Amino acid sequence: MQFRLEKRREPSKVMLYATPVAAVLLTMIVGAIIFSAIGYDGVGAVREIFLTPLTNSFKWQDLGVKAAPLIIIGVGLSIAYRANVWNIGAEGQYIMGGLAATWVALSTHGMGGWWTLPLMMLAGVLGGAAYAAIPALLRTRLNVNEILTSLMLTYASVQLIYYLVRAPWKDPMGMGFPQTKRFAAEALLPNIFPGTIVHAGVPIAIIVALVAWFIMSRSVFGYQMRVVGAAPHAARYGGFSENKTIWLALLVSGGLAGMAGMLEVAGPFQRMVPGFPTNYGFTAIIVAFLGRLNPLGVIFAGIVMAITFVGGEVAQTTIGLSSSATGVFQAMMLFFLLAGDILVRYRLKRVAPQEARA
Repeated sequence: MQFRLEKRREPSKVMLYATPVAAVLLTMIVGAIIFSAIGYDGVGAVREIFLTPLTNSFKWQDLGVKAAPLIIIGVGLSIAYRANVWNIGAEGQYIMGGLAATWVALSTHGMGGWWTLPLMMLAGVLGGAAYAAIPALLRTRLNVNEILTSLMLTYASVQLIYYLVRAPWKDPMGMGFPQTKRFAAEALLPNIFPGTIVHAGVPIAIIVALVAWFIMSRSVFGYQMRVVGAAPHAARYGGFSENKTIWLALLVSGGLAGMAGMLEVAGPFQRMVPGFPTNYGFTAIIVAFLGRLNPLGVIFAGIVMAITFVGGEVAQTTIGLSSSATGVFQAMMLFFLLAGDILVRYRLKRVAPQEARA
């Protein structure tokens, strides 16, 4: 007995939006089974990772801080992926945005003012966009696949951090630790709620998502992204340039990743350290697809992924779960999401033996 995938005439819209929910539920169920089989409290792991961050009010502020960069980067990636431009190197662009913002903070240390944070924001966006311009140039000029170039550039950016915090930017008063000096007060994001760690980057992330939704659904730019991604030939007939779309998609997604890097280095980190790369750029790929490449959906998807980050930290202390457990749950979520997408757009058809041989 053999089966083949047959494309459906029209994917079910209900199933299209139910698939992310099903992927999360399946992740919880299968995750509990797997971790029970290898000797952990599987049910407890699922409870700590997915439920404790929601039921423990002390963890809500952590959710906001973790979700902010995921939402901003996820919004940028959703725009690029709508145009069939596959930016996989958002982590590198996030790093370069943080480095550019750090350069501004260190250069203006002791002489900054109200303009320091806006200048850091501008530097972060430009840093991320400039790094994304490299794969854009290689794709449009030499037809080099942007998946490979953007991904490989990520590792170059990590090495650049290691060099800078160990040599030219190293804090001479840092007791030998590879880190920069702590930013001045005017280079740090203010907390919007006194006594919490919820910084100004959290509402900025929501605003970015709302603005992106409006642009993607109500502007020529958004229409161009959607048409080029869905029907390249029709887009060319309509006068939309594929190369221009590639540049726009990569610059926007890279710029937003750089913005997230600026918010992180000026918020939770308050200085540049080797641990700045936190895989937000890679996790945001899951966020983009979990949110159905819709900026509004990305908000909720970012919160879901933030729950796994915060819950993973809780599970490490409460039931001794490994720090890699968070990655396992996130990977399973992406697997179930992509598998569900295939079944939404295709159905399994039984093939007769004669037809299979033909």
